[in-house]
Amino acid sequence: MNAPRAASKADPSDIRVINRLLMFDLLFPQNRMSRAELGRQTGLSRVAASEAASDMLDKAILRESGTDEREGRGKRGRLLTIDPDVWRIVSIDLSQPYVMRGALVNLQGHIVHRMELPLEAANTVSLDDVIDTIRELIDRASDHVLGIGISIPGVVTTEGRVMLSANLGWKNLELRDLIEGEFGVHTRVCNDANTALLAERFLGDGSPDSLFIQITSGIGAAVLVDDKIVYGIGHAAGEIGHVVVEPNGPECPCGKRGCLETLISAPVLHAKLINEPDQRQEILTHAGELLGTALSMPTSLLDLSDVAIYGPADIVGETFLSAAEQTVNRLTSSQFHTPTRVRRCEQGDDIVLLGQAVAVMQARVGRL
Repeated sequence: MNAPRAASKADPSDIRVINRLLMFDLLFPQNRMSRAELGRQTGLSRVAASEAASDMLDKAILRESGTDEREGRGKRGRLLTIDPDVWRIVSIDLSQPYVMRGALVNLQGHIVHRMELPLEAANTVSLDDVIDTIRELIDRASDHVLGIGISIPGVVTTEGRVMLSANLGWKNLELRDLIEGEFGVHTRVCNDANTALLAERFLGDGSPDSLFIQITSGIGAAVLVDDKIVYGIGHAAGEIGHVVVEPNGPECPCGKRGCLETLISAPVLHAKLINEPDQRQEILTHAGELLGTALSMPTSLLDLSDVAIYGPADIVGETFLSAAEQTVNRLTSSQFHTPTRVRRCEQGDDIVLLGQAVAVMQARVGRL
């Protein structure tokens, strides 16, 4: 799960973290391997692989699950798998209008308990409500909480400060510090598109180099290069919604005209489809072509060939996806660039909750 590379002169504790993550990555979410096979695939020595495995067994990160059934002589090795029964991640999704969603997620990426808090207005959620929801989930998890994860629509630093969430009305909020101070539990606060991309990558069909597009009330994006999220110098990478695709198009609240968000966000397209039901094919084709145009630059610049799109099923269907894929490949055609696949993501409505859990695992499994 994106284990860091070892430095030439690494601290022994850092090496142990790397070894754990290398092995956890191979087993996640539900693979089974022997210690010997884990050593071969990670390149670790027998001693290092055995030490890492024993350490994770002791901490209930892994458990034994049967024996190696390969043919041949010799003693059968015990198979290891990730233990789903002990540790829990508290995952909070603040990206949905009219509801705050929370869940307990196990180490195999399965939701074992969920809860929802209806909101009076589309994006009004109080910190007290967030804290109360986390407290209730922690109480259900007993003493085995690996960490807390909160997904936010907006610009979030890697240190967990919400620089700006226009949807929630939050600015310069030290949310990670606030939650850690309240509960004494490691906390990660992330942008919702970034966490959704992690779910698609590690629990779906995503690749180590991919682009995720989120079509909801706005247009968000996230980029993964070499299995690492691209954040940008101002923590605002992925703001594709305000790329101008029609210079004479509708005015955007940001001050420009013809931003992608003003043309293909879910509310805009739903309004067009209601007003012109006979033009459904044309509306969705044109929307896909606009997205394909916006995608042509990042996919060509970063040599990306995997684009996953999350959005309402009545929008993100074959017509829309085909138009986007054809357009991006027409605009980026090159003998050096692999044709881009534009597809619907696979994780459904739990994508943000699951991706936030993955983000917590990445931060905590190696250091438990």
